[in-house]
Amino acid sequence: MRCRFAILALGFACSVPALAGVELEMIHDSGKSVPLAPYVAQIVGGTDEANVLDGLRFPFRSQLRGGVLKQDGVKVFNGQWLTQPMFVIGADDASLRWVAFNHKKLIQLNAVGIVVQAATPAAFKLLQQVASPLQLAPDTGAFLADTLIAKGAPVFPVLVHSNGRAYQILPQRTFGVAP
Repeated sequence: MRCRFAILALGFACSVPALAGVELEMIHDSGKSVPLAPYVAQIVGGTDEANVLDGLRFPFRSQLRGGVLKQDGVKVFNGQWLTQPMFVIGADDASLRWVAFNHKKLIQLNAVGIVVQAATPAAFKLLQQVASPLQLAPDTGAFLADTLIAKGAPVFPVLVHSNGRAYQILPQRTFGVAP
């Protein structure tokens, strides 16, 4: 059932034999949505699986830097583009602490993690361990970083909520429809 939700919400296939041949159903399309599939299609396996990071070159990094977001709630994307919240992190101490501190909230939000910086496979796997069961995908492209920088959010860790706004400090209450 969870995998079917992922198929419907994210638009990418999963390998569940019971769902082979199942017709995909469009639930909602605002006409302005941008799927997370290009990111989550690269989600790597669990921390104990051999060879899950094969093909990913280390170190990888982006133009984003670890630091403090000057203003929480800065609009970085059109809220209609996002199908679910995503958090942007690096494999640094501040990101590890941020994920650990906000872990429960990130799970409640069903957020997907985008890793923009990791020096080694071991650093990436440590991030996976801390974030588990949240899914992480490496981002080695420039689009996300370029957009966040242009919109005034040039740092990580941050949560980009489905309303299109970036937050570094997550309130202890659950985000409403439009935080």
